[in-house]
Amino acid sequence: MTDKLHQYDSDVLLELLEQDERYKVLRAVPRSYTDMPEDGCPPDGRCIAILDCETTGLDIENDKLIELAIMLIFVDNDGKVLRHMGPVSWLEDPQVVIDPKITLLTGLAAHHLVGKQINDEMASALIDRADICLAHNAAFDSKWIEQRYPEHRGKAWACSLAEIDWLTLGYEGRAQQHLLVQHGWFSNAHRAGDDVWSLFHLLRQQQAGPGSHPMYTHLQRLLTTSATSTVRVEAVNAPYAAKNRLKARQYRWNPDRKLWTKELAQNDLAAERSWYRTEGLPMFRTVPITAHERHR
Repeated sequence: MTDKLHQYDSDVLLELLEQDERYKVLRAVPRSYTDMPEDGCPPDGRCIAILDCETTGLDIENDKLIELAIMLIFVDNDGKVLRHMGPVSWLEDPQVVIDPKITLLTGLAAHHLVGKQINDEMASALIDRADICLAHNAAFDSKWIEQRYPEHRGKAWACSLAEIDWLTLGYEGRAQQHLLVQHGWFSNAHRAGDDVWSLFHLLRQQQAGPGSHPMYTHLQRLLTTSATSTVRVEAVNAPYAAKNRLKARQYRWNPDRKLWTKELAQNDLAAERSWYRTEGLPMFRTVPITAHERHR
């Protein structure tokens, strides 16, 4: 059997395996590279910064940033990628003991970080150049970026985790590595530079929407959704006894505002008001939401 396999190159074997329903073939995400004009002048178009943060934990008040990666992509008015730069990544010594679980998750131990420091001037300049920041969990990454770089508070963010309807597109789960596998790709997980590059690769995959919708990249879908204004519904004065009904209706508890909230399109507000009346709940409050507020 081995001799027979040697008669084929990898591409032929790949084609044979793909024809066999017993196998699913995964390709490695291509190695990162920069594609910018030779004169170094950025192209016209919208600039997007894809970011990823690795930290010592989830507590932004007490944990530390240990790795940051940023890449810039330039897109035209239709969201098609024109050029890209990076990713650029930096390590930083947190000067605290790193939980072994964080090392298992990120591959970063104390000896990798000794004496390392993020180039804050360069990182802030890259973020400043972008019209919008993008991450696979913007609610997480935006907090760390805004704590580190308060000059960028209020920056517009897009979230590929929350703002692409992966289930409707036919994918189970929303974890980045799992989504890559479902698209037929794999990459090294949880190092910031690898995660940024593999997210860029994932978002460039094309797929038709449900029904007879045309082919779009996931990036085009995300930018369209992110640019759409929505409304945050806040269940002010809702009694404690209503929490299960609100959870069942997909409201989430907001610990900062200490109330239940849900994001809706403007067209869905009438139905929500009707539900509140039926349930006998105090009428909700609405707050307009754009990409500048959505993931805070």
